[in-house]
Amino acid sequence: MRLFLAIDLPKASKKLLEEKLFDLKKEYADFKWVREENYHITLTFFGEVEKEKKDKIIKAVELAVYDIESFHLYSQDAGLFLNDKVVLYINFRREKRLELIVDRIKSRLNLVEGKKFTSHSTIARTKIPSKQQYLHLKKKLQRLDVNLDFNVSRIYLFQSILEGKRPVYKKIVSFKLLMPHQS
Repeated sequence: MRLFLAIDLPKASKKLLEEKLFDLKKEYADFKWVREENYHITLTFFGEVEKEKKDKIIKAVELAVYDIESFHLYSQDAGLFLNDKVVLYINFRREKRLELIVDRIKSRLNLVEGKKFTSHSTIARTKIPSKQQYLHLKKKLQRLDVNLDFNVSRIYLFQSILEGKRPVYKKIVSFKLLMPHQS
């Protein structure tokens, strides 16, 4: 099974994001847009996993979050990065507790350090456009005003299931974070 650990954006944030992206989606209808119900922030992508590795992942996540209090996330801006495709995303402000969770999991599971973790939610993918199209799209994204903020009290282990050409994300384990101390 294909697994990843993520924060599921709350329904209200997903709805707001969908509204803010409406015009962009019409203008770039040929992009592969992420469906509203699939908006999330990936913390760690595990890929194809056997049952015993799944159990190790669950244990590692439990140990990584046992003393972490819930926290707030705030969107920062929209952007894009290039790899084999162009990925459009909503960027979120750094959150130390989130970075600590990711570091602990990578350490416990001996995951090879790849790119530095940045909290973002992918909104679309497309093939690499011309330089002019790329710069035009980048400007449009810089003008996109998306103000999301929400509390994170749980993270989830998701299974990614391909149904046709579109993935379906199924929550298979929920990990509750601590309630903040009241002073």
